[in-house]
Amino acid sequence: MEIAVFAGRDGLTASIQEAGEIQVYQYYCGKWDMCRSMPFHLHAAKELQGMREHMKTVLHFLGECRTFIGLSVNGLPFFELEKAGFTVWEAEGLPAEVLDGVLEEEKKLIAAAEETAEAVIIPEPMEISPGYYSISLKDIQNYSGKVTSKQLLIPLLQKMDFINLEIICSHVPPWLEEQILSGQLEARVNKLSSFESRVNITGKSAFCS
Repeated sequence: MEIAVFAGRDGLTASIQEAGEIQVYQYYCGKWDMCRSMPFHLHAAKELQGMREHMKTVLHFLGECRTFIGLSVNGLPFFELEKAGFTVWEAEGLPAEVLDGVLEEEKKLIAAAEETAEAVIIPEPMEISPGYYSISLKDIQNYSGKVTSKQLLIPLLQKMDFINLEIICSHVPPWLEEQILSGQLEARVNKLSSFESRVNITGKSAFCS
């Protein structure tokens, strides 16, 4: 179990908009040990693209860790962490003072997700009109550990005959976004709200799994 903490110069949890250090702690044999760290200052990059590149470096550094704590985590860092599947917590104090509490909350979330997942039905595309289909990924993104968006969609994209496939999701899966940006899929993405997006895919001849 690894948890990342953003700490300021005083050693306390800090706002992600400030200069500080990302510290990754590992829980082993009943105690926390810091296993790696890196300096971080989002606004050292002056332009949005530079900030995004900075966050890519952070995500690579975090590796398999998927829990992040800061005094305040908002803006671009929050969006990128959320998109990468992190649970983000805001807490005040020294890392040693907040890690155990967050670990307990993480355990509760996992238990609740496992319980809810039992009731989640794996979605299937619904035909709205001939050749036009719609499918919602929201339940499997929010609750289910049984199947991933990639496991569900790739067989559809490879084998399904459609004119348009509408995908409703909590967030656009990173692997799907990559396929769209690279031109492997012809699609239009609309952000409906902070918690919902719609992807309309047309044509799949260039799809590559």
